[in-house]
Amino acid sequence: MRFPLTDQLIEEAARYELRSACRDCFFYVPDQARCAHEWPDVGQGRWPLDAPEPDGSRPGEAEFCKEFELR
Repeated sequence: MRFPLTDQLIEEAARYELRSACRDCFFYVPDQARCAHEWPDVGQGRWPLDAPEPDGSRPGEAEFCKEFELR
């Protein structure tokens, strides 16, 4: 699920300690660095949400996986 990455979302993610990255998901297999469901990482692995893109720019959207289950 894709959402606009607004200043409000960034601030609330920090304030409420939102966890949405693959590394925090029950289905993440750390020793294989992949999802147990084999879903591709299309931005869910980025943490914090506003971490720069590879080119250094700020992302415009945040990706949230429908399968996410907090560890």
